[in-house]
Amino acid sequence: MKKNIIYSTLICSLLIGAAQVSFADGMPYEPVFESEPITESAPVTTAASTQNTTPANLVNSKSDTGVDEDKLQNALIQLDSAQVEIRNNLIKYKNEYSEIDNKYKVIQAERKAKKQQVKETEKRIKTLEKTKEKIRKSM
Repeated sequence: MKKNIIYSTLICSLLIGAAQVSFADGMPYEPVFESEPITESAPVTTAASTQNTTPANLVNSKSDTGVDEDKLQNALIQLDSAQVEIRNNLIKYKNEYSEIDNKYKVIQAERKAKKQQVKETEKRIKTLEKTKEKIRKSM
């Protein structure tokens, strides 16, 4: 009995230790003196960003960004059209769902009415059976 208790406590302690290792983060403590969160990558300054921009460079960069802006606008238009198509599909699906739901409700009401008719008919049959039995006993 004592061995079982000792073994079970050892197994539990091993499980708890394994769980602590699996839940451990990469950072053992949080820095107290930092006001900003620590990021993995530091900002990098390059020599290209410190170059003086000439009007020729500005013209080239504007033409490049113009192409990029056109691409972005085309992408936005495509996303808008996809969104409109998806919304139209959603409306279609909602209409189909409401039609099916209405059909279901109608069928459910019919089922309930038929069930009531079956119960009433069974009740009539039982009462007729009982009256037949009474008549037979009285004969």
